[in-house]
Amino acid sequence: MLLISGFPNVYVLFLPSYFTARGMSVQETSMMLAIGGVLAAFGRVLAGMAADRFGAPMAGFVSFSSSVAGVLCLLAMEARPARLLAYGYVLFLFMPLGSRATIVSVLLSRIAGPRNYGPVFGLIGIGNSLGAAAGPWLSGAIFDRTHSYLTLYLTTLGFAAAGLAAHGIFLLASRQHA
Repeated sequence: MLLISGFPNVYVLFLPSYFTARGMSVQETSMMLAIGGVLAAFGRVLAGMAADRFGAPMAGFVSFSSSVAGVLCLLAMEARPARLLAYGYVLFLFMPLGSRATIVSVLLSRIAGPRNYGPVFGLIGIGNSLGAAAGPWLSGAIFDRTHSYLTLYLTTLGFAAAGLAAHGIFLLASRQHA
């Protein structure tokens, strides 16, 4: 699940070139990256609080859904570039950035007891790192091949939807074992 979820986060790499090609200044795009960094830090705290208050399953659903909403903002920008969509992308994609590790650490107790928690969490961390590494490589390869942001965003939407589906399947499967 985390391997899949690493892919939508790659648009940090394309942010400067994409938004400047849509008429935004380099300064504004740079400021968006800074805002995104603050949102990511805030989002991790919020994810932990949401997991405590509403449960990790709901926090995970909101996290994956937010990533999907961010990608939908990019797809909408392909049809009609607008600053509101650009800032929506920054909000929805950066806010959950890094929050899934917090959520997964809570959900992990559904499948791993105290004795196996460390090794399983380590394997999940490796999967997350592989997803974070494969995402930029794959997105660059797709863009180099197609020269199309639309193809890239549709691919990302597929990965984000797969992450959301994997989260749902995990919750259903782990509920039966709990």
